[in-house]
Amino acid sequence: MTRTSQVMLLLSLLALAPLPVMSEEKPDIQPPTDARWRTVLKDQVKAAKNCDLAEVLTYSELKIGEEIAISGKISCVDGRQYDYARPRPHQNFEFRLCEPSVC
Repeated sequence: MTRTSQVMLLLSLLALAPLPVMSEEKPDIQPPTDARWRTVLKDQVKAAKNCDLAEVLTYSELKIGEEIAISGKISCVDGRQYDYARPRPHQNFEFRLCEPSVC
């Protein structure tokens, strides 16, 4: 086999070799833009923890049967941060103070 034939064979094999599969990155799940959801969260954290909601820092969904549980982290205007969770849409949010050793 000539040098040219060897190079052509090698190039053919490389072309047929499986390419690495690139995983498609999913965009971060964003909080729903539903104003009612945000209003309920804002009102409940104000009533439960005297927190004026500044920002929803993280948001995640977990589908359980036909319902979706949500959880994440929020920050208050005064700098406090809370983990929040709502197991079912008809239930109240639960809040837990986010401390450096916990979160």
